[in-house]
Amino acid sequence: MNDFRLTYCSNVHPAPDLPTAMAMLAEHTAPVAAAARASGREFGLGGWWPMPLVAELVRDQGARERLVAAMAAAKAPLWTLNVFPFDGFHDDVVKTAVYRPDWATEERLHYTRLCAELGAGMVPAGSELPLSTLPLGYRAPGEAKADLRRMARNLARCASAFAAIEERTGVRCVLALEPEPDCLLETAAGTAAFLEQWLFDEGAWTTVPGDVLRRHVGVCVDLCHLAVVGEEPLAALRDLRARGIAVPKIQVSACLELRDGAELDRLLAFAEPRYLHQTAGGGLRALDLAEVAARRAEFATAGVLRSHYHVPLFWDAPGALGSTQREVERVLRALAVEPGEKPLLEVETYTWSVLGDFAGTAPLHARLQRELETVAAWIAH
Repeated sequence: MNDFRLTYCSNVHPAPDLPTAMAMLAEHTAPVAAAARASGREFGLGGWWPMPLVAELVRDQGARERLVAAMAAAKAPLWTLNVFPFDGFHDDVVKTAVYRPDWATEERLHYTRLCAELGAGMVPAGSELPLSTLPLGYRAPGEAKADLRRMARNLARCASAFAAIEERTGVRCVLALEPEPDCLLETAAGTAAFLEQWLFDEGAWTTVPGDVLRRHVGVCVDLCHLAVVGEEPLAALRDLRARGIAVPKIQVSACLELRDGAELDRLLAFAEPRYLHQTAGGGLRALDLAEVAARRAEFATAGVLRSHYHVPLFWDAPGALGSTQREVERVLRALAVEPGEKPLLEVETYTWSVLGDFAGTAPLHARLQRELETVAAWIAH
């Protein structure tokens, strides 16, 4: 293997409280970790802790100790945290609620700082801990415009808190904004422009030095998201590197791709009530598949459509409906031969619960293992 660290994101598992989180570690993470080690790979946890669990861990040292013990039993040391979903990611309906609270709020800042404090206490000094977060927020049509200055100030306050954590613990926490279709930051280029204008250059809070901001704030590149908006990942990564913007983590994910509008019903069959599936193609955009159905005549003639639906990396199909698997493979193979430090790779296929038998009937840990093996084969020397 090369220098990549490869894991999966545990937002796929519900974690409303400590007993459930520990059960998920034993039932799913432990066998995935064991399989990775058997294949000669190291393994670490891509954690997700919703706010109720975070509150429990903060107030109860015994709870923290039990979680650390469960991670040790699973042989899954903490590598990264996903602090994008605040809570409720396994509710019956999530949709745009996943973007709340946003970076204009104290709640978002507080949650992120608590996650960093907890995470830094669980990893060795000298470690880098990426924390991926939402692309500032989302605004529906007709909503008031976002206060970008306030959001930038909160990011600066977060960077300042992360700097204090590093001084105290020796752990470098890096907040990585994750651009997503139809959000305030949709592309890596747009995220870089925001960071330079509102944070790094102009300065959102003059008491936070620019080098601190750049050290503790960067970008998380989600390959599914970039595919939907049509942004070339390798060019985006080169641009971020040239601008001196940190990319501590890449979320490895593929999206649905419809290649023949005459088969639109095959794409619409994936509509479901829990998650949001932004769709784009031929100059058209829709916030969800229900909107695509309502505008059927337009989208049926739009050419290739891509939908924000994290489908298994091991799946693609010829013909009208498949995935962007080949694009993901191309990007990872290219990154594997590039010199320099590698970003952490986090497989983020979280949709198993809404895919039904389409994704197979093997135990979840076996499907997660297959995802990691697929990626490992792409990046192997």
